[in-house]
Amino acid sequence: MPIRWHALKQHRHEAPWLVVDLFVLLLVSVNLLWLLADNLLLDSGAGILLNQFRPDIAPWYEQHWHRPALLFDTVLTGLLIGELLLRWGIAVRRKTYHRWFFYPFIHWYDVLGCLPGLQALRLFRLVSIFYRLNRMGLLLFGTGLIDTVQKYYNVILEEISDRIVLNVLEGVQQEIRSGGPVSEQVRARILDPHRQALVQWVSVSLSQVTAHSYRQHEQALAVYLEQVIAEAVRQSPEWQALRRKLPLVGGRVEQEINEVVSGLVNAMTARILRDLGQPDNQALGILSGSLYDNFTRPDPQLSHTVEQIALEAIDLIKAQVSIQHWKREEAGEKS
Repeated sequence: MPIRWHALKQHRHEAPWLVVDLFVLLLVSVNLLWLLADNLLLDSGAGILLNQFRPDIAPWYEQHWHRPALLFDTVLTGLLIGELLLRWGIAVRRKTYHRWFFYPFIHWYDVLGCLPGLQALRLFRLVSIFYRLNRMGLLLFGTGLIDTVQKYYNVILEEISDRIVLNVLEGVQQEIRSGGPVSEQVRARILDPHRQALVQWVSVSLSQVTAHSYRQHEQALAVYLEQVIAEAVRQSPEWQALRRKLPLVGGRVEQEINEVVSGLVNAMTARILRDLGQPDNQALGILSGSLYDNFTRPDPQLSHTVEQIALEAIDLIKAQVSIQHWKREEAGEKS
């Protein structure tokens, strides 16, 4: 693991903290190894087993090195607390985090590593220092090791997050199956607060559809209305009785009636459709509001349908969340 001292030139503004990190790295490494040896010799089965073959080693260590190990650990704890407070103060001054009290929560392993009996958490501090120095190019690790660590970190993170999401979704499904008023809550809490915007959207959409459809089918609509009017006139008993009284001019009168009535109906229809094609049409707004009220009116069958749609949608989400993407990526790398 070579150290690239010339890399300090690229991070001159952080050089003091890099030196501190290297110094803490050395002290914490010695501290953890010393505490490990202390526990193995004095408080573990390995020490008892060693004492069976070399009974002189444990007493000699306890007499000469046990108390210095505790003293070194105490002094190092004081140094780490001082460094923690110093870094915290600098982070507050630089406004590194959104709130001044965020620092101890983000660097929780530094805080807990200063407590008695939790010195093993200082290993996280070593990992963070190694990672930061490697990222800055001061310490060089094998790229394979970094990739492996990152890979299994992502695997663990994905598995934990997937379990949490699945538990939350299953809780939502259980709430729906228990008979909760889902559709009523959807209307009261989600739709109704946005009623004005939804009604406006429906009104504008209807006006656009009406205007576009009328322009596209104006001639076909006129022909259809003429056919309907002509058929209605021919089937009218009153007109048939009047036409028999006018044997010579009945056909001509019927034609004139068809043309007049068709012209009036076509003009009225065109005017109505043009008015409906205006986005600010008041009648269209009233119609849109009525449509919204009718579609969102409480209905047992609709509520059941909404619940089933919600359950099926959640099942699809759960199926997607359950997919282990890291296995797919691993299979892709092998292939």
